[in-house]
Amino acid sequence: MILTILSDSTVNVALQRATASWPWYVIRAAGFTAAGLLILLMLSGIGQVTGLTYRFIEPIKAWAIHKTLAIAMCVSIAIHGGFLLLDHFVKFSVPAITIPFVSNYSNGTKLLGLPFGPIAVGLGIIASYGIVIIVLSSLNWIDTKKGAWRKLHYLSYGVAILVFLHALYVGSDLKYGAFRSLWILLGFIVLLGIISRLGRRGSLNSSRD
Repeated sequence: MILTILSDSTVNVALQRATASWPWYVIRAAGFTAAGLLILLMLSGIGQVTGLTYRFIEPIKAWAIHKTLAIAMCVSIAIHGGFLLLDHFVKFSVPAITIPFVSNYSNGTKLLGLPFGPIAVGLGIIASYGIVIIVLSSLNWIDTKKGAWRKLHYLSYGVAILVFLHALYVGSDLKYGAFRSLWILLGFIVLLGIISRLGRRGSLNSSRD
């Protein structure tokens, strides 16, 4: 009987906490989803340039998948930022999620001994604007303004770095442990892909000439 009461009490407490903090779970899930989609986008895009992707997927299908991933990532980012306004534990205002470096939020993680959270939040906002610019230009300019589209697309490498720092110094699940190590490993893999892509830039340009 006592065990049943304790069990019911524990379940009720867990349900109350989950009900009260459900926006925070949505925020975290959307953040992880957006980060995962960004990694897939980066690697698939680099794979298309190097030709590796076409060994497994035909070009038209590869581009369709790439575009779908980009749109899904934008939706995830919108959910990630929008649900911050609904969270009752960490207060975010509209300016705090739209204007870089307005928020003073920090999860306690430091860089060189100094709190880096507020800066990392700002980097995330800048990255989100960069992603919107890249995706919109890709959807509208790839067939009509290829030169401008190609130059803007190079922003994606800078955006990837900003997102990496944002998650590393803001994400509550990445403060320590296996998730932090995995995120650093994934960042290293993407960095190698970026270096490989930029290393091919000269040969690609010369082949067009």
